[in-house]
Amino acid sequence: MANCIRFFFFLLSIASVSDLFGQALPDTITTRQRFMTEVGGFGSSASQTPFWFRSRQYGTIPLTGPAGLVRMGFTRQFGNFQNPHNVHVKVSVEGVANIGTTSRVILPVAFASLLFKNFELYAGRRREVFGLVDTLLSSGSYAWSGNALPLYKVQLGTRGYAPIGFTKGVLAINALYAHGWFSNTDSVQNSFLHQKALFARISIAKGRIKLYGGLTHLTQWGGRSEAIGYLAPHGQIPSSFKDYLNVVFVRQPPADTTKYSQFDSDNQVGNHLGSIDFALEINTSESNWFLYYQHPYEDKSGVAFQNMPDGLYGIRWKNQRNNQRFQLKQLTLEFLTTLNQSGFTKEIGNRLYNGADDYFNNGQFVDGWTHKQRVIGTPFMTRWLDSREDLHDLKGGNPWDGRYMISNNRVQVGHLGLLGQWPSGTQLWAMLSFSKNFGRPISTDPRMPLSQFSGLARLQIPVQWFGRSQLCLAIASDQGAWLTNNVGGWVSLKKVIQR
Repeated sequence: MANCIRFFFFLLSIASVSDLFGQALPDTITTRQRFMTEVGGFGSSASQTPFWFRSRQYGTIPLTGPAGLVRMGFTRQFGNFQNPHNVHVKVSVEGVANIGTTSRVILPVAFASLLFKNFELYAGRRREVFGLVDTLLSSGSYAWSGNALPLYKVQLGTRGYAPIGFTKGVLAINALYAHGWFSNTDSVQNSFLHQKALFARISIAKGRIKLYGGLTHLTQWGGRSEAIGYLAPHGQIPSSFKDYLNVVFVRQPPADTTKYSQFDSDNQVGNHLGSIDFALEINTSESNWFLYYQHPYEDKSGVAFQNMPDGLYGIRWKNQRNNQRFQLKQLTLEFLTTLNQSGFTKEIGNRLYNGADDYFNNGQFVDGWTHKQRVIGTPFMTRWLDSREDLHDLKGGNPWDGRYMISNNRVQVGHLGLLGQWPSGTQLWAMLSFSKNFGRPISTDPRMPLSQFSGLARLQIPVQWFGRSQLCLAIASDQGAWLTNNVGGWVSLKKVIQR
């Protein structure tokens, strides 16, 4: 492990040759249309794909390798898209083919959106990260990190932060409301996503200082299941419009045993979770600083901050100077801790707060907070299938619990992300993560905690092939006691045409 870490720092110190491997282009474009294609592949010393090759890649990188990859995308804008006060339409589709031990074709992007002034209505699926976080070099936003294949949904929201007119730019709001559909699994079919978020931004000192605050609320609800017995009366998980309103307003259902299980009556309809976020941004002529905290919640104990100090703490620094030498462009430092989980049951005044939150697990939705076999939130909350094979029987949770999908949700992670650039346009990226993994609350496995290092170093090089393209070379490694020890390599070539 020590040799692996030294090798990564050696890569950071060399002065020649890198964008995050395979990272797709952002949805926002300034031209009428864009075509993108990428061809590449990866391999590693173990069958499992290295952590930072597959994490935060929207479910497009297979869990096992080696594999080849072909990615093709097209985006088209209709109408006067350069004037935000005019109505215009955007359509985007991207397909990814994986060729290897498991071959497949998926669509991580397929949507159409209607845009007008500060608002957007879209239907389909697209790349998104929710919460106050550095989206470029982060270990992953807590509740929705871009780790899983996006869900199909219909969403109405603002286009970024929309200023409130009478405040003269001091106050701006970023909000969304969405309804989506989860893909079917062996355990639950036809379940839904409810999603809403509201964030505010206050700008002071002529915009040089900005204060942010807000929350994200996410719920998986409804559907059918023959696999969870009494938790779904007559095989039905509450799915009516009345149940939808209970989900939206987080209300407990009536005590009707013909429609609701005891699990529903004791809790709320659906699997609720999210984060309450705070951030500070400071902008100077030479740098930009962004400090943030994401506070997780899964029930009223989290909303009441009974699970402190759990959450994601981060600081991002951006270099806004330009010179003719190699330059460090961005540095991101993060610390994630989820050990508290509200402790055990607490009574404060006349309110009872349930502890042992067991983040990302749920008694009804037994696949946990996942979509298409990937965790939707931070990738450091891991499924038992992603751990070393000898840890698949990890103990945890209540003694009467069966094996839950998320076998490791009590973690501490230190993370460093780095981006540097040469005048030629060549970029160097690095992601270095050190974690301690404690399993699940209550009945923790005696083997815990288990330490783990996962790292990535990548070079992205502009080349003149095919009329200007980008060559990507990357190496990633997992060393420790939680994941399979592994070293892998990546190579790809990407071409973008904009008109």
